[in-house]
Amino acid sequence: MLVHSRTLEMSDDVIAVRYSHSTDPTKRMVFVSSLDSTIKVFFDDTLKFFLSLYGHKLPALTVDASDDDVILASSGADKTIKIWGLDFGDTHRTLHGHEDSVTDLRFVRRTHNFFTTSKDGTVRYWDGDRFEMILVLNGHFAEVSCVSISRTGAFVMTGGLDRQVRVWERTKDIVFLEEERDRELEQMFDAVGREEDNTGRLLMKKAEEDDDDDDADRENEPQSEAAVKRSVLSVAAGDRIMEALERADQEKKEAAIFRKNNPGKEKSPNPLLLGMNPALYFLWVLKSVKEAELEQSLLVLPLGHVERVFYYLILLLRGGRGVEICARVSVFLVKTHQHQIMSNRSTIVPLRELRKLLRERLTESRDTVGFNLAALRAVSRTAAGKKEHYLNYNTVPDQAKNIWAGMGLGRDIAAALESRRPAR
Repeated sequence: MLVHSRTLEMSDDVIAVRYSHSTDPTKRMVFVSSLDSTIKVFFDDTLKFFLSLYGHKLPALTVDASDDDVILASSGADKTIKIWGLDFGDTHRTLHGHEDSVTDLRFVRRTHNFFTTSKDGTVRYWDGDRFEMILVLNGHFAEVSCVSISRTGAFVMTGGLDRQVRVWERTKDIVFLEEERDRELEQMFDAVGREEDNTGRLLMKKAEEDDDDDDADRENEPQSEAAVKRSVLSVAAGDRIMEALERADQEKKEAAIFRKNNPGKEKSPNPLLLGMNPALYFLWVLKSVKEAELEQSLLVLPLGHVERVFYYLILLLRGGRGVEICARVSVFLVKTHQHQIMSNRSTIVPLRELRKLLRERLTESRDTVGFNLAALRAVSRTAAGKKEHYLNYNTVPDQAKNIWAGMGLGRDIAAALESRRPAR
């Protein structure tokens, strides 16, 4: 029989609740995840507030603590896994890997390793001390909803929306993390390559219907060598550029709605854009990418995002900002996506304006550099002439020779100058 004994009032809707594993009643804690994307920690015996953990952008759908109550792991709809220290409530690390919401999380007994399940159909095994992903378990055909671990950790059970409960048994085989990372990267790049190939086939088929002769020649051209060079850093930088484009577009929409509802007023700067306007924020993100990785990062952008890049480059060139990097990005994107751009008539007008602005700004930059070089040469010649003038004793006026006399140093310096004077 169950009897209601205590009530803990919360300020928002509760998403998940978990008890700690401590055997001492005075140290046992309660972890509560609420709808305001925070996780609050209370003492079990008194229900007094202990910690409040901030960091999730969306509510945490599941939380769990290790057996020794040293760390707490949480995950949710923001696709991230956060590891917290229960001493001070600090964030040890934020882990990324799942492509959709994380539905469940469970620690393995007597370890800091844990399993997670997600709506992306995968089960992942993590190391909570080294903050690394150990294994990716593929097998479910739909969203994976829950995970349960045996007391000894010998096997794991997962269930999902594919109406299956899968049992994963531990073996004696050793897992090499480097090999797992290489295998994961190969699968990711193969998927990206297949997607690009499919997109390229569709675009080529459409272009062939318009002009069979020209597009038949383009189809036989060799693929660009730069298009197959990818790395983890370039993919991450490409994601940053795409995220910057999405944030800039969202800010422009919100600003337009604000001006429409509040005529004569300006919207306050967005802190997510560091207080900049959308075009300057996009320029800041481009400059934050290393020069050696910029071209590879731009290869990750789909064709729809390339058109948005042209739009912001035009805005920047109109104001004369970032001329050098705008020119470099424009030339590379046009060379890389030349076939697709030629088959898309909506990009003709922006490209014409972009070409005009690039010529004007590059001409201005060339003139400025030439003027500065001429000025530096003139300054150098003047400085060299004055140096020769003051080094020659015969050209030094008498007033300059006797200037040290008023400071009590005139005799010694005058004698030194007289000794260096050449004989007539």
